[in-house]
Amino acid sequence: MTELKRFSFFILYGIIAVVLESTLLSDIPSSNIHFDFILYAIISLALLEDQRGVIFIVFALGILMDTVSSAPFGLAVFSYLIIYGFISMIVSRILIEAWIARFVWVGVASLLEKLIVGTLLFISYGSSPVIDYLLITAPFQAGFDALLGLILVPFLIKYSDITWDKIFKPKKTYFKKIIIL
Repeated sequence: MTELKRFSFFILYGIIAVVLESTLLSDIPSSNIHFDFILYAIISLALLEDQRGVIFIVFALGILMDTVSSAPFGLAVFSYLIIYGFISMIVSRILIEAWIARFVWVGVASLLEKLIVGTLLFISYGSSPVIDYLLITAPFQAGFDALLGLILVPFLIKYSDITWDKIFKPKKTYFKKIIIL
């Protein structure tokens, strides 16, 4: 049941993220640097202790991103699976709770994604101005992703197991007190 709640949470997050990234926030903060909300979800999934069913969520988030991307279909799936595998393999060796470590590792994951995408585009199309542009802006994008990751990664890890009952159920029931009086 936990896997279904987590899957639902991250798919809902992914849909909202893709809609925001491709419409309202597509040129914010600039046309060169953009929000990459799905990357934070992938990093958060790799850092979860319970890994059951997580690979399917990563795959689904990649498909969501591929559906709106102008890049070849499957590029996001492939890059997200590589990033998930990379973070999962080293998670026992890294410290992620400290804010500086979270900043560094989100930046590294962002650079890794740009490197994977740039390499696959180079293999597919050869040299292109888009690839050069992608690699030139990658350090700035990684810094931006790392800053936003300080907030979003802990948020996604904390709320990945939330249920509708916890959202809509009041903390205290006042009706019991009225009935007893």
